[in-house]
Amino acid sequence: MRARWPNLLLSVWLIIAPLILGFDSPQARANTITVGLCLFLFVLVADSIPAFRFVDTALGLWLLASPFVLGYSDDIVPTAHNIAVGLVVAVLSLMPARRPGQLSLRPSHEVLHEASRG
Repeated sequence: MRARWPNLLLSVWLIIAPLILGFDSPQARANTITVGLCLFLFVLVADSIPAFRFVDTALGLWLLASPFVLGYSDDIVPTAHNIAVGLVVAVLSLMPARRPGQLSLRPSHEVLHEASRG
């Protein structure tokens, strides 16, 4: 998955960003770290189960909306951060798993079928 590594890096960033950027709002800190942990988990799952990438999309969209829903939109740093990162996460999660002709480490169904026919 092309978006796997960028979204994994973004998930780690979400976990450490509140400490580095000094989020004042406890809601912003808790939300950003929680979304980072969930994103990390679901990016890994989506590599094996491609439909799970839409959970990553939902997490990105939640990051966009969370400052307004959780009431920390008046705090500019976490609001701008979560909107920007949420947008990137959502866009990356909607990218196709791989381009035609791109090599994959997993055998395709056709290769497995050919191998079983012997």
